[in-house]
Amino acid sequence: MGDALAVAATGVIRGRDDVPPLFRPPAPPRHFVGRDAELDGIRAAGVTVLTGAAGVGKTALALKWLRERGSGAQLCVDLAVHRIGRVLRAFGLNVEPADECAVFRSLVTRRQFTLLLDNAASAAQVTALLPPSGTVLVTSRQRLEVGHVAEVGPLADDGRLGPLLDRSYGELPERQARLYRLCAWQPGAFGVPVAAEIAGEPACDVEDALDDLVEKSLLTEYGDYAFRFHDLVRAHARTKR
Repeated sequence: MGDALAVAATGVIRGRDDVPPLFRPPAPPRHFVGRDAELDGIRAAGVTVLTGAAGVGKTALALKWLRERGSGAQLCVDLAVHRIGRVLRAFGLNVEPADECAVFRSLVTRRQFTLLLDNAASAAQVTALLPPSGTVLVTSRQRLEVGHVAEVGPLADDGRLGPLLDRSYGELPERQARLYRLCAWQPGAFGVPVAAEIAGEPACDVEDALDDLVEKSLLTEYGDYAFRFHDLVRAHARTKR
């Protein structure tokens, strides 16, 4: 299926060759270490599903593979945040809801994108979006029987992570360093209001500091204005005083 179907379905087509910034894969965390076996388990053709518990590092692993071993243009869609219609509109495609999945598959195939489908909820959600060929990475908390399934377990520190985190922490201004230490005691994901209450500071100041921690790969932004620590990063932050 090509652009002709998109025109027939919508009457409008405005395509762009570049990937819109919102849907380009972000850089992997700077403190990413290990996972060599898991990286080797991702296939350079076909579908690989990275499955594991929340916060275990599935997305970081996928981004690392894309940065170091992927090829061509890359498209990243967080299925927990973005609907496919929004992705298509970012490419200038106005598509009827019933045709969105078909046009998306055509877009990925035609432009030979390497595709990352992040935070998939079900096999049906994934299969509706799979192109007939190419490389697709999927992350999910569920074990989806789609393509090659690779289990991602907790990451053990092999001695390389600690020095990297120490260096990143040592570069933090005092406000960010204090927030890093305090929020590490908050289990799971947390939002700006919770962080502001913990720090005893205005929400606007805390939000800026949290953004800085995300930029330094010490914190992960999750959904809309929610944040969380990787387990090993949280453990490191709890050792700081």
